[in-house]
Amino acid sequence: MKLRYFFIAILVLCSSFLAFSQTEEAETKIKRFSKYLDLRFENGAMLGNNTEFSQQVVDASYYNGADIRLGFRNANADDIYSNVYRRPYFGVGLYTSTFHNADIGNPGAVYFFLTIPLKFEGLKKWTFSYSGAFGLSYNFNPYDPIKNPTNVFVGSYKNCYVHLGFIANYKFNDRWSANGTFGFKHFSNGSFKQPNYGLNLIPVTVGVSYKMDKVEIEHEPRPIPKFERYNMVNVALGVGSKNYQVGGDNYLKSTLTIDFLRQINYKYRIGAGLDIFYSDKSNYRNKSDQSNFSKSYTYALTGSWEWALTEKLYVPIAIGFYLHRNEENDEKTVYYERVGMRYKITDHFFAGVTIKAHGGAADYFEWAVGYTIY
Repeated sequence: MKLRYFFIAILVLCSSFLAFSQTEEAETKIKRFSKYLDLRFENGAMLGNNTEFSQQVVDASYYNGADIRLGFRNANADDIYSNVYRRPYFGVGLYTSTFHNADIGNPGAVYFFLTIPLKFEGLKKWTFSYSGAFGLSYNFNPYDPIKNPTNVFVGSYKNCYVHLGFIANYKFNDRWSANGTFGFKHFSNGSFKQPNYGLNLIPVTVGVSYKMDKVEIEHEPRPIPKFERYNMVNVALGVGSKNYQVGGDNYLKSTLTIDFLRQINYKYRIGAGLDIFYSDKSNYRNKSDQSNFSKSYTYALTGSWEWALTEKLYVPIAIGFYLHRNEENDEKTVYYERVGMRYKITDHFFAGVTIKAHGGAADYFEWAVGYTIY
């Protein structure tokens, strides 16, 4: 998305939001959420990957980015998770950027974000929080051995978008505030298309936030019910696609996961589990004398942790240790990591996406559905 289209979109959205806010003033008493509109601009350092081509790209690039965000804050002061996380913000955002370098392109992104205050705000002008964003980016100029050999960072037009940051916010009044963010931004395709070193940035962001309605937010804690611990078993099936070498074919990868978990408080579930992985057509890549079954299937024990953000939305995190692995399937280390997002569709069924990696190097995205037994 070119920069002028981004600002046209801002004008259209602002006009729509202002018109909507004028019509809803009489209804503020029954609103469950307060809405916030943020504009953010950033500049930062681009990191190389210790190759000659990557350093050439870094030296020839100058990064600028901009965001527009629509955030929501729960106005129900008795909501359990609103109290647990000190009145957090959830929302969606639209991002655009330029590196002033045609070899990279002008990436944009659509994403979900969460911002959690470190403390209840009370009447303080200065407040601090931490934030995470996850979404889909697009409009890269990917690696091509002939047309674009210098972009060794990403081999795909579309990639995942991740932004983590620490935010300082100054409130001018109940409606307007300014903020600054120091963070880390990452683009990657999860080895869907090689090369996939990933594009990493250390951006500094400044922005302004406008509260779009008169819905009151209580900035002091309320008592919450005592938590009763319980056990659960999660069974999940994940599928994905992996590219092993530049210019090569993509192959199916899948995961069967069984996790035994105990929810110890409103925030956290901890436990252990078993992963079974299948890598399609492994016999073509594995020249050992193992059986085709051993070449295609690997398995591991995991330590699992789930971070509940709301009653339905949570972050699964795990570290696994292989009992059997194949280096030809890109299982490079004896351990691996997993992190992602999942959503409870019902009390028992859930869906989401996680990324599996070895020592920080992406293996593949697992698009999963699953069932919970209590």
